[in-house]
Amino acid sequence: MSSRKKYEQRCRRCLMRQELCLCAQIPDLNLATKLILVMNKREIKVPTNTGRLAALALPNSVILSRGVEDAPYDLSEHLPTDRPAVLLYPADDAILLTPEWVATAGPFHLVVPDGNWRQTSKMRRRDPVMATLPCVRLPPGPPTAYRVRRETKAEGLATIEAIARTFGILEGPAVQKALEDLFQLMVTRTLASRGIGDSAGLRSTSG
Repeated sequence: MSSRKKYEQRCRRCLMRQELCLCAQIPDLNLATKLILVMNKREIKVPTNTGRLAALALPNSVILSRGVEDAPYDLSEHLPTDRPAVLLYPADDAILLTPEWVATAGPFHLVVPDGNWRQTSKMRRRDPVMATLPCVRLPPGPPTAYRVRRETKAEGLATIEAIARTFGILEGPAVQKALEDLFQLMVTRTLASRGIGDSAGLRSTSG
């Protein structure tokens, strides 16, 4: 089957196969904090990309595609003026993101590079606006629950996991749980479709 045919059999919104579609379960988290997701071009049509899934749950968000020919963007045009933005990136000088720090230095909007370690490192170096943003990093936490794609670093997280934990600090634990529940459903359905785990993760086409 051609890749085009396979793509046509997927939901145009969540990119999951039609029988695995998550759209009915995507929460509507209309928050004060804006998410600006800068996605590497290689992730645009990848159904297991989780950054897109997070953005779908956050109406106050925007997805920018990095590296697409004839489609340049200016990150500064998407940064709100009502508050500063921070970049979620574990640079050596990144500030540890804690409720106490947010209470004294926030509120912020959140810029997240979406790709593997090498891709996101390039984004930060090559995007002149992103390079000027202060970096924040998450405190140590549980290992990733992403069993769909291989993680090369022990501390690595799926993009939606990192966003969920960040919004847990910025917006509260209920927001973090909603995003993590959506992520877990995506993982469960994907693995079930591969014959791994509980087949109850698959929804019926009428549900």
